[in-house]
Amino acid sequence: MFEEEEKKLAAQREELANLEIPEEALSHAIHAGMDRSKRNTRRIRRSVLSLAAVAVLLFAFITSVRVSPAFARAVSSLPGMAAIVEMIQHDKGMKAIIDNEYYEEVDATASDGGMTVTLNGVIVDQSGMVLSFTVDSATEMKDPLFETPEIYADGQLIEPRGIVWNDPLPEDNKHTSEQMIDYHFAEPLPAGTRNFELRIQSREGSGRNFSLPFSIEKPIAQGKVFDLDQTVTVAGQKIIIRSITVHPLRAEVAVDFDEHNTMDILQFEDMRIVDGKGETWSSITNGMSATEEEDGTQIYFLQSNYFEQPDLMIFRMNQMQAIDKDEKLIVDTRLGKVLQTPSDGKLEVTEIDPLRIETKLKTGGEFGYGYLTDVTDADGKPVDLTSAGMWSEEGEDGEEKAYTYNDLNFADADYKNPVTIRFFAYPNYIKGDVTIRIDRP
Repeated sequence: MFEEEEKKLAAQREELANLEIPEEALSHAIHAGMDRSKRNTRRIRRSVLSLAAVAVLLFAFITSVRVSPAFARAVSSLPGMAAIVEMIQHDKGMKAIIDNEYYEEVDATASDGGMTVTLNGVIVDQSGMVLSFTVDSATEMKDPLFETPEIYADGQLIEPRGIVWNDPLPEDNKHTSEQMIDYHFAEPLPAGTRNFELRIQSREGSGRNFSLPFSIEKPIAQGKVFDLDQTVTVAGQKIIIRSITVHPLRAEVAVDFDEHNTMDILQFEDMRIVDGKGETWSSITNGMSATEEEDGTQIYFLQSNYFEQPDLMIFRMNQMQAIDKDEKLIVDTRLGKVLQTPSDGKLEVTEIDPLRIETKLKTGGEFGYGYLTDVTDADGKPVDLTSAGMWSEEGEDGEEKAYTYNDLNFADADYKNPVTIRFFAYPNYIKGDVTIRIDRP
């Protein structure tokens, strides 16, 4: 099935290469190729949402691997690379990193109480770091996961914008677990940085601590910045595309919204970069898809074309999630009452108490988003959260992921009711046709 789709998309690219006006051709041909691909290919999306300025959410992800046999053999030759293969699927930027030998082997080891952690290798750029490591235990591991990791550069903690790791569930071998961490930096990493340290703590064995200092030899790639500052209008809503910064690990699209918009723009379903041949770099599907800066600017993450040198690059998007600003979720956790939900009836509050809220959203199909984000109390003060989770279930007709659940767990009950919860995602859509040519700096 996938091979046939790739043939069709390759034909689309060949046609586009011969067109005299690439922008007009992309507006039609890319749509056709993407529509067919969406109908025939299942995609899994995981999102990490910004709960507060300093909050970090950790989302696990597991996907099946679909890469060519030749590429799989090349990847398997690298120590501990099995965990990163999950990330490479459907991510052209990650594949290009391996093809261009930007992955760096490390082989740093630390042991504590019968458990050994080996840091196999890393991928580092100014936006973040991907670390591949192996855990070996003398006894069977019931919980191979670790607490929130910390990365230090030249002795200073690198503040995270967000962290994602895979879900290492050993089956046959409960003594060994290969894992991966995708650590997003809150600020760009200085280009000359060479010395790092990973600090992690196991959940098993009374919290064993591991410190793994390591150095890198390869220069850190500089991000390529494309300043755009262009305002586009979709369904009456003004969206300001500030800039695109391309790193080896990801491309970052900085977006602001006009304060007079009547809707909150949430997620962009098909934000992408396309070259003159129809090659597409789309949203990150396994990992962190978006985050919010302290000034309110939204950062969306796309696959990276850092190692490509296309003659033409076009930024495109056509569909986005949006909800009217007066549609809110307001609850009184002390009284256990729901005061307001979106008027379309899709959202149901299933549990309320002062320390927890659980909701159920009818999506009618696959919807891989945690859809709730920041919480404010009656005085407009942020409410601290300890964690948030999302999971899905089939609908009554057997349709996959027809309902998505999202829960929020509060640090304490010391806040003033009622509380208002903002949406990070919602299955309501507006459509348009945004096409912006990206000129080289």
